[in-house]
Amino acid sequence: MKRPTITVVTPWWNHRELERNYWNALRSEECEVIVVDNGSDPPLPNAWRLNDNTGFSHASNVGLQLARTDAVLFLNNDVVATKPGWLEPIRDSLEPGVLVGPVIRYDHHGGVDDHSLPYLDGWCLAGMREDLLDLGGFDEEYEEPSYYSDNDLSFRARCAGMTLREARTSIGHLASQTSGGVVSPGVKRTFDANYELFATRVRELMRTPELVGA
Repeated sequence: MKRPTITVVTPWWNHRELERNYWNALRSEECEVIVVDNGSDPPLPNAWRLNDNTGFSHASNVGLQLARTDAVLFLNNDVVATKPGWLEPIRDSLEPGVLVGPVIRYDHHGGVDDHSLPYLDGWCLAGMREDLLDLGGFDEEYEEPSYYSDNDLSFRARCAGMTLREARTSIGHLASQTSGGVVSPGVKRTFDANYELFATRVRELMRTPELVGA
């Protein structure tokens, strides 16, 4: 398979202080970039603008629909690259039926009941565009900030017979620069509510025999 072309899709709302690290990370990479402005004030330059803050999942899905390359990489705006060329290990790992990211997690955050459910950390998650469209992108029913939407997407991909693949690379996540973290007021309630939604969906799918152990 030829090396896939990639569009980097990034939802963004305010937080202009993150622009320098973000654009420095992308400047030397071979890719298209779609920044989806979630109603920032003032508007972001060179971005696809939405009138309101629709959240991470919806803005990511807008970017997925707009992309015209072979693959799409969902990337948070709070990132920093330690050296150029960080996109190439991800590109080299991409192929149909595979989701790729720099971090696969197996921790308790992604588990439901006695099932350990590996997932790709959603701050940097890539797939072939057609696969992501078939999966429906991120599930917009999760409350914002959309904790567990990456767990959900990874689980649905595995249930569809897809593979999660880790591609270690030199891009890092500054973490919770825009949401304030789980301990901030209101976010802990959303975190818990989203876990319950995710757990309910996992239990429903686990009742389908061919999906158990996916």
